[in-house]
Amino acid sequence: MPDENETSLKRALGLGYTTFFGIGLILGAGIYVLIGRAAAFAGDAVWLSVVFATLIAIMTGFSYAELASMYPFASSTHRYVKEAFSKHEIIAFIAGWLIVFEGISGAATAGIGFSRYFVALLNWDPSLIPWITVILIILLSLLNWYGIEESALLTLIFTFVEAGGLIFVVLLGFFMGVRNPNYASISTGFDPFLGMMLGAAVFYFAFTGFELQPTLSEETKNPRKTMPKAIILALLACSILYLLVSLAVVRLLPWDTLAESHAPLADAAGVAWGGSYYILMAIALFSTTNTVLGFLVSSSRLMYGLADEKILHSSLAKVDSIRKTPYVSVIFSGVISILIVFITLYFPMITGWKLIIGGMEYKLIDLVGKTASLAALLAFIIVNISVIVLRYTKPDIKREFKIPLNIGRFPILPLIAAILTSLFVFTSFLDWIIWLTTIIVIAIGFILYKAK
Repeated sequence: MPDENETSLKRALGLGYTTFFGIGLILGAGIYVLIGRAAAFAGDAVWLSVVFATLIAIMTGFSYAELASMYPFASSTHRYVKEAFSKHEIIAFIAGWLIVFEGISGAATAGIGFSRYFVALLNWDPSLIPWITVILIILLSLLNWYGIEESALLTLIFTFVEAGGLIFVVLLGFFMGVRNPNYASISTGFDPFLGMMLGAAVFYFAFTGFELQPTLSEETKNPRKTMPKAIILALLACSILYLLVSLAVVRLLPWDTLAESHAPLADAAGVAWGGSYYILMAIALFSTTNTVLGFLVSSSRLMYGLADEKILHSSLAKVDSIRKTPYVSVIFSGVISILIVFITLYFPMITGWKLIIGGMEYKLIDLVGKTASLAALLAFIIVNISVIVLRYTKPDIKREFKIPLNIGRFPILPLIAAILTSLFVFTSFLDWIIWLTTIIVIAIGFILYKAK
């Protein structure tokens, strides 16, 4: 079992970098495309969907903060669950593997999003989308290998750019908005509660990322204190921005127009000021790039952590002697992400396969994104339960951060988070293909686990 002070990686990151790394992961591509899709279910009251998703994310973020202060290791989710369920290691592996898959598929999803924006902005042939995506993943994988400080610096720059774009939309919405939306009404034809929940299910991918921050624990200075602060600060900053954007965007465009838009924030900003359309399109390119890089960095560190703890093949724990980065895991993350790109883009072409649910045709790229969210949420249920278990089984372990609102040893927020997340999953993720995909992913992980 590796000691927290024994790491082959370079400890170079402080609170600023780790916080903005998290903000960059969370903001990412999701908000720039998913706010319109969420409005299709929640209408002008899309802010309610955002608030519900925020509650689950923040309460689970508290759980990650406490666990990260106890076990500052790159294997993060797997290590936390393993400590809680030491006699059932397979539970820990499933939780860790689900987060790995979420990161890799998130990189693929964001990469395709980048390419779609890119060809639309330059009016290029859409058939170039897969190849632009592959080139982007290769370039960012090379940066991931080159060094964590360089990756973190680029993430920091891109995060400021994408946050600036969201603030710009908020200002346009509140000061130049042309509509007076009915914030209290879900007028989409759905039952109000169901509409809010479905909107949150679509939007939740925009919140994923904070659970990947602890994968940098072995490259962070004083991680027991730094990482919990970084997780909470990143979630609070993103939650405030998301709420403001959801309130502002429906002041610029009707919810049904947003729902049909492929670039909802750019289209909304363009209503207030025509020139802002291209500004938001350019910012979206920065945002999607940042998301791809962040997911590649974190998924490769998590695989490194799992291999370092003898859960995956030992080759994934190899560290470049010069760059001090886990180069085998970096390569593996990039290759699998590229494979997902080709599967999601070419499988429908080869088979002619289509999925119609509720009169709407799903594309596999949408299913990959929603499957990534489901994978994260299932892992979150296990993580929240782990916090409760560890309060009783290991009460003397040092906790630099402790979740507020407790009854004796019992933490209330993780229980609420586990219940709400379970309710969320089993009422809003009803598409059979998403569950089938998730089961297949768990089965693949189980095969790799047995073959270690």
